[in-house]
Amino acid sequence: MSLYFQSFKLLAALTLGYGLFYFANNLSTEFLYLTPGAHLIHLPSGVKILMTLVAGPVGAFAIFIVSNVWGVLVPFPGQFGLVFLLSLGSAGVPWLVCKICSEKFALHGDLSNLTIRALATISLSYAILNSLVTQSILYLGGESPDLWGGIGVMVLGDLTGIMLIVSLARMLASGLKARSRRLDHDQS
Repeated sequence: MSLYFQSFKLLAALTLGYGLFYFANNLSTEFLYLTPGAHLIHLPSGVKILMTLVAGPVGAFAIFIVSNVWGVLVPFPGQFGLVFLLSLGSAGVPWLVCKICSEKFALHGDLSNLTIRALATISLSYAILNSLVTQSILYLGGESPDLWGGIGVMVLGDLTGIMLIVSLARMLASGLKARSRRLDHDQS
């Protein structure tokens, strides 16, 4: 199987999985949507970080696709320029933060060496940069009347979403690794 076909399969799987999660989360947590572009707790932020940490640019491209579809269908129908800019930020910010932090902390692909310090740095960097980019686009596009209030809510929502999802994934990976070691030990 060619590398391109494998990348396409990964992109399709990530786009479908993230899309389903993103749509379900946003539709079921509408009551946490406090200002344009900002939820009080935003679990998709954690999934974005996880996808870009593990899948790199392919994960970011899946985020870009889903963000465009969601943006045009739900919050900003017909505003293709605004949605495109928001989608670039939605995909570009986690990719940039993860690329820089992965190199800085020499993270393994399975995140087995992800420390609390690295997670806190990634989370805070992403939450601040993502909030600044998204809320600035919305404010300059006339969609949000309160730039600083939007940034504050979004930073909090992104931080909680990232910490919850990445911590859960890390615990799950550790549990699976421990189980695998026990099975290997029992078989020998």
